[in-house]
Formats: sequence, structure tokens, C-alpha cells
Amino acid sequence: MEGSSPGEASPADAANLFSLAGLGVALQTIPETPDPAALGYLQLPWQREHRVCKIISRRRRDARLHHKVGPLGKEIHALKRLREAANSNDLETVMQLLEDGADPCAADDKGRTALHFASCNGNDRIVQLLLDHGADPNQRDGLGNTPLHLAACTNHVPVITMLLRGGARVDALDRAGRTPLHLARSKLNILQDGLSQSLEVVRLEVKQIIQMLREYLDRLGRHEQREQLDDLCTRLQMTSTKEQVDEVTDLLASFTSLSLQKQKIDQG
Repeated sequence: MEGSSPGEASPADAANLFSLAGLGVALQTIPETPDPAALGYLQLPWQREHRVCKIISRRRRDARLHHKVGPLGKEIHALKRLREAANSNDLETVMQLLEDGADPCAADDKGRTALHFASCNGNDRIVQLLLDHGADPNQRDGLGNTPLHLAACTNHVPVITMLLRGGARVDALDRAGRTPLHLARSKLNILQDGLSQSLEVVRLEVKQIIQMLREYLDRLGRHEQREQLDDLCTRLQMTSTKEQVDEVTDLLASFTSLSLQKQKIDQG
């Protein structure tokens, strides 16, 4: 071509080379077994795309891994917050975490659940909330205590009644062999020794103990004893003086002692 030195491509040749037709002609001129060194500069489109896909695939895999690990860490934190909220009597936080799906049965490294903490604290509202969301009233901690036993050890009679109604096993024993009957006897001893408590306070305490024992004996199927408690409850409602309440308290204490003796005989 005029005006072009040997070995140089004219503008027309360059334009033709980078056109589709020119690319086809150029590819046809590549030998069937090309020299790899001669094609070292050439990176075909599909090769470049393949490498990009590998990078994207790896990133997606890492993202999926992070997605799996991330919520697990958040869940552990939420479960810890649930137990802490139950222990600090934070009803609102407990409610929110349960509504967000926190597992009420999740325990710490000592086997304690939110229900263990709430029962020990005697917070009947949190106890009921946890039970409504599926908390297990028979779950034992590392020492073998159920929420029922912790409530009993801390003299929280209304919580015991609530746990019994929620399905707590009445035959569950801690390592000391204590049952709600032992709590009732202990609580009644305190009431009998107390001289400064008002009429209403003592009446409420006795009523709570009767309710607990009614629930307890009902679960055991001891209907005759349940009837005796019903009679004591009716008698309590008719009291108007401290002396009358004390009389019901003494009768209830005798009833409890007899029930403990019967329980011991049955277990022997």
C-alpha cells in the first residue's frame, strides 16, 4: 500500500482488524496448535469472565458463612439478656425478648434458665410470662434444682402454685428431698412464731399456702385431703379476728405435718 513501510499496518488495515469481520479473519490465521508464548498476551473474554465468577462465588460463600455465624452470636447475646432480665425483674425486656423469639429454656453454664431466676426471685408475672412462652418448669440446673425447688427454698408460695399449674412435677425432688409440703410446714412455723404481723397479712399468707397445697394434692390425686383444704379455706374466709386466723393456721400446720408423714410412709 502506498505511504506505508513494510511491516506497518495502514489505518484501514487496523480498522478492519478490530471489526468483527477482521477478528474472524485474524482468528482463522491462528494455527491449530498455537505457540503458547505467542498467545501469552491474549486473554480471551470467557477466560476473564471465569476468573471473575470465581471471585464472586468466593465472596458469596464468605457472606453465607458470616450470615450463619452472625445470628448465632446475636442469639447467644439475646439469651444471656433474657436470663439477666429475669434475674433483675425487668418484665418489659423479658417480654420483648420472648416476642422476638428467644428460647425460654436456654440455660447458662450452670444449667440455670430464666425461669430458675424468676422463680428464685418470686416474680410471679415473669414466671407466668415464661410459662406462657413454653418455659419448662421441670428443667433442672447443675445442682438438680427445678424452678419449683428454688421457689420453695426462697418461700415464694404464689410462684410455686403457678409452677404447679404450669405442669411442674410434684414428685420432683432436689438433692435434699424437699417438696412443697416442706415449704408449707416451714412457712407455717414462721407464721405461728410471728407476733407483729397484721390480720390481713397472716390471712393472705395462709390463703396462699392453702392454694398451693390444694394444687399440689390435686396433682397427686389425693382428693380426700383436697376436701379438707377446701374446708379450711372456707373457714379462713369467715375469720374476722387474729385469733381465728391463728386457729386456722394451727389446723393447717397439723394437716401439713400429717401429709408429710403420709408422704414419708408412701415413699418408704
